Amino acid sequence: MRFGWCVLSAFALTGCTSQPDILPNGIVSNNPCIDSVLAEIALPGQVTAVSMYSHDPDSASAPLAWSSQLPAISSGAEELLLAKPKIVLTGNLASSGANALLARAGVKTVAVGVAPTMEDDIDQIRTLAAAIDRADAGEALISRIQKSLPNNQISGRPVSAIIWQNGGFVAGKGTLQDELLARHGFRNASAQYGLASWGVLPLETLLRHPPQVIFMPTMAKGADARALNARQKLLDHLGKRTQIVDFPDRLLFCGGPTIIKVSAILSKTRASFSSTAQNGIR
Repeated sequence: MRFGWCVLSAFALTGCTSQPDILPNGIVSNNPCIDSVLAEIALPGQVTAVSMYSHDPDSASAPLAWSSQLPAISSGAEELLLAKPKIVLTGNLASSGANALLARAGVKTVAVGVAPTMEDDIDQIRTLAAAIDRADAGEALISRIQKSLPNNQISGRPVSAIIWQNGGFVAGKGTLQDELLARHGFRNASAQYGLASWGVLPLETLLRHPPQVIFMPTMAKGADARALNARQKLLDHLGKRTQIVDFPDRLLFCGGPTIIKVSAILSKTRASFSSTAQNGIR
């Protein structure tokens, strides 16, 4: 995936595509996963800048109709300081020590990491909602997410599956995606390939021991599209033994409201398997 963004800095304020100025004393986010939560819970006018990745259709987790109306900002401390924010919402591993620099400058910063479980994800939503004084809206979003998940344990034997992204990137054990697979009646096949929490699974290995379902992107652009087409041709010979389900890369990036979309895909796919048609775990 390519992010060809023109990033402003404190020393280079020309030569970039024109965009609205960032209003001071507002809520600034430089993280696309946080943006997706803010799009659901923030009041109009509260957010004054979003991550540059939230302007890219291939990487945005927040609705583009919302994020494109706001200025984009990078993770650099200089640009964040120039925005004169009331608060910065960011990842806990911001580049070049930006979080530490903001703290030394007296800018309030709330940082959240990558949630490995549903419980952690819900805690993060509550943290963000409290930071912007929108606790009730945060609880409403949490309720929607919880309602999107299966109420009961899925009957029948688990269906073996893998979430296999561009470049062979795989979400393994100890990830939010692994928990979502399990909640929907799938068994994450990543362990049988010797992968840990995150890893790269070569196509050749996948072809030798395919799971029952491969969740993967089926549409891409440019060089990514050529690589995807080549992979798709090789996977076609699996025929009915393995079901290929469209799972865009951006669904792997975040939790929050993205879980609702992921749950819909997983639920629909799992429903296509009857308990009598399952052949066990490969």
